Amino acid sequence: MEIQEGKARISVDGVFYNPRMKFCRDLDVLVFTAMDSREYFDALSASGVRGIRAALEAGKFTVFNDISLKAVRLIEENLRRNGLSGEVLNGDAAALMRQRSFEHIDVDPFGSPAQFMDSACFSAKKYLSITATDTAALCGSATNSGLKKYGAFAIKTDVHHEVGLRVLIGFAVREATKYEKALFPLISWAKEHYYRVHFRVRKSTSFSAKVYGKMGYLAYCSSCLRKKVLGIGEGDERCKCGKKVKIIGPLWLGELKNRDFVERVAEVADGKLKEFLNKILVEADVPTAYSLPALAKIHSLTLPPAGIVVEELKNLGYEASKTHYCGFCIRTDADRDEIVKILESVKT
Repeated sequence: MEIQEGKARISVDGVFYNPRMKFCRDLDVLVFTAMDSREYFDALSASGVRGIRAALEAGKFTVFNDISLKAVRLIEENLRRNGLSGEVLNGDAAALMRQRSFEHIDVDPFGSPAQFMDSACFSAKKYLSITATDTAALCGSATNSGLKKYGAFAIKTDVHHEVGLRVLIGFAVREATKYEKALFPLISWAKEHYYRVHFRVRKSTSFSAKVYGKMGYLAYCSSCLRKKVLGIGEGDERCKCGKKVKIIGPLWLGELKNRDFVERVAEVADGKLKEFLNKILVEADVPTAYSLPALAKIHSLTLPPAGIVVEELKNLGYEASKTHYCGFCIRTDADRDEIVKILESVKT
């Protein structure tokens, strides 16, 4: 069976292809175009659709790889269908990334990228892109799995995607610092069943020390939903409400995007892609977020539109925005008590 996606015509006979990820691949193509790299290593290619689109639509020289010989033969067929040449490898992705370096590496597995991250961080010279579909392990729904795979403790919070994305980024950053490399998120998002992050890679002792300064923990009270950012080595056992808190982390406390980069990507986007990018672009660059329905429920309050709460917080001098992953969640540096005061005062 042949399908058309973007400018690519591909066969997907007998090899994994997920049509639900087309939006992600559409956005990836725009991101790749904004990157100043020529070589792109698609470490887990399957049908080869992402790598072929990177070549056709972003002008990249794609190096494909899959451990399945059947997938490799299909990739070669799909390259011919699209009049492309490319290097096609048939090996273990982690082992290949230990043997040679690549300008841009993309790790898009079925499940967790954890087993590939050490090798990917070792190999990537300029850019690193990762996908995780094991969101339960990252966001706290499967705490033990998160500890085993990502070396981070997480529990389910009112903003589980915020926590999951930051745990994933924090894990990647820690892996890279072993090789004196710093990872800076260019753009990241949580959507449906997956998390996606594109990083700029810099090889530098000073940069890796700087980026590690953006790691830390989140003290979370499951009773009143209060959150407090903690640096490495800091502690906090009790919430202001008197309840004991859970310490989530380590996780990334820095920016989830590079504003200039996202602006460049958004300039050439249209339709739903532009709408989505604009949501990311206006997000506040702070590490704490809250679910307004969860806060309103605790205090038996009527829920006003999230936009009104955001504007009230901005009027008080706080950073505030809605989040791209939830229409009723906000990201802000305001304390939860300030948000509750606004919920109490706003008339719907």
